[in-house]
Amino acid sequence: MKLNKFEFFLINHPIRGLLQDKMEAKEFKKFSNSESFKKVLEIGCGNGTGTKLIKKYFSPNKIFAIDLDEKMISLAKRNNSDINIFFEIGDATVLKYNSNQFDAIFDFWIIHHIPNWKQCLKELKRVLKPGGQLFIDDLSIESFNSTTGKLWRKSLDHPYKNMYTREEFINYLKNLGFRLINLKICHPGHLLKYFILVAMLKNNN
Repeated sequence: MKLNKFEFFLINHPIRGLLQDKMEAKEFKKFSNSESFKKVLEIGCGNGTGTKLIKKYFSPNKIFAIDLDEKMISLAKRNNSDINIFFEIGDATVLKYNSNQFDAIFDFWIIHHIPNWKQCLKELKRVLKPGGQLFIDDLSIESFNSTTGKLWRKSLDHPYKNMYTREEFINYLKNLGFRLINLKICHPGHLLKYFILVAMLKNNN
């Protein structure tokens, strides 16, 4: 799903970038058992802020970053001049990449936008190398069931009927062959609850 006007404003606000850096990307780095990666993928890259943070904290040789929205890809290209970052229009449920391509895959609040989230996770598994790491920073249906969460529902266009519970999401990852490395539940200022996890694709899958 593409963002509505309000979501577009929120995602492109400087505060969102600050939160990605101080509360999300740093947690990814803390949870990871690798210092750096050669080739990584970011899904739903938006304006490229998350891409910069991946470069900052993990220094991969190459970053491939996709988004459904052509406007976002244009913004991301404008905001990033690194020749080793490749921005492309792409659908996370139908990735164009060959299997076993990436050492790590990153998601900053994207998968909850995808109605067919199981297909997305299958695709992420397919293009990730065995032993590769999956970095997920995302929302679940619990995020929108609290009092403040119900208020967010009125402004944000999400596929709520298809949205996973946190437990369902984690169990599906495990069924696909991922091993959970770390999990943190975040609820800053009691505004919107989300989770951060790092999982590794087992070598025997």
